[in-house]
Amino acid sequence: MSARPQIGIIVGSTRPVRVGRTVADEIATLVEAAGADADMLDLREIGLPLLDEAMTPATGVRTNPHSIAWAERIVALDGVVFVTPDYNAGYPAALKNAIDYLKGEWVGKPAVVVSYGWAGGRSAAAQLHAVLDHIGLVRTGDGVRMPFEGADFDESQRLLDGQAFVGRSIDELRESVTGLVAAAAKELVAA
Repeated sequence: MSARPQIGIIVGSTRPVRVGRTVADEIATLVEAAGADADMLDLREIGLPLLDEAMTPATGVRTNPHSIAWAERIVALDGVVFVTPDYNAGYPAALKNAIDYLKGEWVGKPAVVVSYGWAGGRSAAAQLHAVLDHIGLVRTGDGVRMPFEGADFDESQRLLDGQAFVGRSIDELRESVTGLVAAAAKELVAA
């Protein structure tokens, strides 16, 4: 077991063309620089099916291998960064599904939301904050909103320069990640 905090970075978008992984990769670099270990939890790669356990998540009873593996990964974390796009004024169904697989595993973990979209992901972040508060995560700030600009995309709506997009918010990201790592380290020492 590492003495460094373990920070999960959950990539909420599963679309083939997405910005979230670009943002998450930069966050992983910031997490490492802040003195923690980053665990990339890309929901597209994890591929959780729509919640399929017979018992409710609150029971903690899981029988499917994917449910057990997901719970084990979250239990091992000391903090979580949620990276979410804003899809139609909300966050993606895959992210909601991943959250809803668990209950007790989330409680007390420090968390931060990084959202992106044309309005910086404001609506998605607000909805996600409400859910995270309800399930007992401890938000370490208001998160980071990363607004798109028209020049960020080519005519096929692909991000032209991911580093430039992330770079516009790098100071806010660094501050949020540093705060999260500090809160996770404090919890790790207290445990």
